[in-house]
Amino acid sequence: MKVPVRSPFYDIVILGGGPAGAAAAIELKKFDRTLRVLLVEAEMLADWHVGETLAPGARQLLEGLGCWDEVARDGVLESVQTMACWGSDRPHANEFMLSTRGNAWHLDRAAFNETLRAAAEAAGVVIWRATRFEGVAQGRDGGWRLTLCRNGQPLAVAADFVVDASGRSARFAAALGHRPHFADRLVGIAAIVRLREKVLPDRATLVEACENGWWYSSPVPGGKLVLVWMSDADIVHCDGLARRERWLAHLRAAPATAARALKADVPDRITTWSARSHCLDTVSGPRWVAVGDAASSWDPLSSAGILKALRTGKLGAFALLDAIRGVEGGPEKYRKIISAEYARYRQDRRDVYRMEQRWSGSPFWQRRHQDEQIEEPIALRQSGGR
Repeated sequence: MKVPVRSPFYDIVILGGGPAGAAAAIELKKFDRTLRVLLVEAEMLADWHVGETLAPGARQLLEGLGCWDEVARDGVLESVQTMACWGSDRPHANEFMLSTRGNAWHLDRAAFNETLRAAAEAAGVVIWRATRFEGVAQGRDGGWRLTLCRNGQPLAVAADFVVDASGRSARFAAALGHRPHFADRLVGIAAIVRLREKVLPDRATLVEACENGWWYSSPVPGGKLVLVWMSDADIVHCDGLARRERWLAHLRAAPATAARALKADVPDRITTWSARSHCLDTVSGPRWVAVGDAASSWDPLSSAGILKALRTGKLGAFALLDAIRGVEGGPEKYRKIISAEYARYRQDRRDVYRMEQRWSGSPFWQRRHQDEQIEEPIALRQSGGR
């Protein structure tokens, strides 16, 4: 008789090994080393990953996680300001000198992600790489039965709690029937190029507004420069800007960014990704929580993607620890925090975009001046699970 094989059991399974998932894993083990934590990461080691800036304040979060020294050893570039051609052709500086949270830092995002995963592993977290989430069912005891695919082979895992750190797709929340509510249709088209000089004269992120969107560029470790065009998906499609030659021609028409690009090699390929602002209709429910971009995603203009990921990873861990200990109110408090932060972000985003008034006839700027609604925003609701 064939004996059924029992699924491996973990107290908590974290779906996604980016900054949010790794931060949640480290925080959980820091407060309770007896917890059995599995982190599932679909991505193999990448040569490059979009999102390369640590905003002021991120260093303190990494120090709290015990990871800053390792991140610094990997190589980071300190930046004391951002430069912006916004509202005017003349660049102006935003200095971090008076910030109580310190300076910004540019990093190799793929190496950064792996450093955080290694820190989680050192804390006792089990990590399965090249493993995808496929589906979920809830048992009678309220726990979860997860279907995964690892190295092409299906497998099942049981868990009491789940952290959805699967990025903008929020795959676990989506499997439970939850959905994001979008605020725009922004996309980014990016290239990473090698500088002909070892470093730029400055290490500032440069933002340059144009008629139907904006450029940003940032130096990153290894003598490289990231160049990104941000616009709406329909505009990019209509103008053919996802094609390399059209993208390069568009770059040459942006004076400040083009001057930086002249110091670097011509890119041989470009990459397009969704950069839409959104908030999930609920970010927590019985025995689960969404963190990072699974919970909400912000415009890259904020430069706060990694900072938000680290912060929500920690807060999501606290919400689960409350649930594990039988402390009431943790998930509800977490929902209120995410909802309030997203509302503040939307207001800040609106104010910044309205500072640019040079192209009143442009669809891109019209949408932002009118605060275009893709879907009506809703208050985050409580999840009943499945």
